[in-house]
Amino acid sequence: MILVLLVNLILATGKLKQHHLNHQVMFKRESNVVVLDYENFDAALMRFEVLLVDFYAPWCPHCQNLQPEFEEAAYQFKEKKSKITLAKVDCTHESALCDQFQVRGYPTLRIFYHDRIYHYHGDRNSKGIVEFMEMHLEQEEEKEHKQEQQKHRQQQNYP
Repeated sequence: MILVLLVNLILATGKLKQHHLNHQVMFKRESNVVVLDYENFDAALMRFEVLLVDFYAPWCPHCQNLQPEFEEAAYQFKEKKSKITLAKVDCTHESALCDQFQVRGYPTLRIFYHDRIYHYHGDRNSKGIVEFMEMHLEQEEEKEHKQEQQKHRQQQNYP
């Protein structure tokens, strides 16, 4: 009886459901870039620690120029076994998802990291993408480390 109540409580919080969803979704990849849509986007946020998402339109010349650079950067991250994953959303098919993230032009690059969303401001070539993302991740991890140290110090000062 207690086990049933515990399972129901976990299901109610959605944690078990999210965990289950995360492991059931298979992600399609094109040249090491994860293809996202409305159905798998939330699961991707749970599965991949750091996501750089390219919201694009296939007809856009800037998007067409970015595509091989983005694919090369994705390959480099895969080779390095990086925490960083590159993904893409075709806004001509996923307009609701693109509206949700306020995509107003193409390509729009957004970084998703620990429930936070950042605008990408790096160069739009493979070298620039890799350098910017690695620097961004390092800065975010450094911030988190400092916050943990501060939290630990505060806990020591207040018994």
